[in-house]
Amino acid sequence: MKKQIGLFTAILFAVSTLMVGCKTEVVDIAKIPEGFVLVPAGNFQMGSIEGYDDNKPVHEVTITKPFYMGKYEVSQAEYEKYCSYGENKPSSKYGDGDNYPAYFVSWYDALVYCNKRSMAEGLTPCYSINDSTDPAKWGELPTAEDDPLRETWNAVVCDWNANGYRLPTEAEWEYAARAGDKTVASLTYSGTSDENELGKYAWYDSNSTIKTHEVGTKLPNAFGLYDMSGNVFEWCWNWHTDSYNAEAEGGSNPTGASSGSKRVSRGGGLDGDSGNCAVSYRYNSSPNLRQGYSLGFRVVRASFN
Repeated sequence: MKKQIGLFTAILFAVSTLMVGCKTEVVDIAKIPEGFVLVPAGNFQMGSIEGYDDNKPVHEVTITKPFYMGKYEVSQAEYEKYCSYGENKPSSKYGDGDNYPAYFVSWYDALVYCNKRSMAEGLTPCYSINDSTDPAKWGELPTAEDDPLRETWNAVVCDWNANGYRLPTEAEWEYAARAGDKTVASLTYSGTSDENELGKYAWYDSNSTIKTHEVGTKLPNAFGLYDMSGNVFEWCWNWHTDSYNAEAEGGSNPTGASSGSKRVSRGGGLDGDSGNCAVSYRYNSSPNLRQGYSLGFRVVRASFN
């Protein structure tokens, strides 16, 4: 799905500036990959004062470099270009079509997709398992919580400087979802702080009829990102933690705990209530889970490489 901009807008914003610390970076908008937005560097308060313990405590995070983030959740057409589903496949029951978000996708599946797409486009893959970035050499995907293959796949290493596709960290995701709102009191959902306005930005249990919908059909947030609240939950890189650890999940460009049993997803989904759509809400699932009809992902890429 593509969104068109007018000629005047294209010319006006052909060159934009971003503040990175005390330095001004000049950004050529024409170089932003199609289907992506450039998320500027900055700092914000991550977490929530209220709600579940795993949303706390509120802590300061700094994203030191701009990065590219997909405007939309990875669609079924995009996913099926490189990967296949397991036993469950998208159906009309939960939304089926090229521009619908991919679901029934495990965290491990998302890693495979990222590297396969990176390789196909001549980019440097971000993920490596057993010193290989080629998913064909990673072996079978773990499909159960007690699968011994999980130990191998959970040892995946991410090259944060590679220019290929990867999952966002939790900090990157929440920062992008807040879209410039830096304090926990200023924004509840991605695009609005008013629950009465949420239906303009998100597909969730009040308006979805418990089905996914084509990506990009609601309003975007201030960064131009669609469906950051609602439609499908989105896998992130991080292991889930019972509460935030300032050392692993705060400071500059945090990537989270080094081990765990479940991975985090964000943003709420088609069958979740408004609380699930909050930018601070953390959901957790086994990384092998392929049965999630409300669980998909979006990708990011490093910029200025």
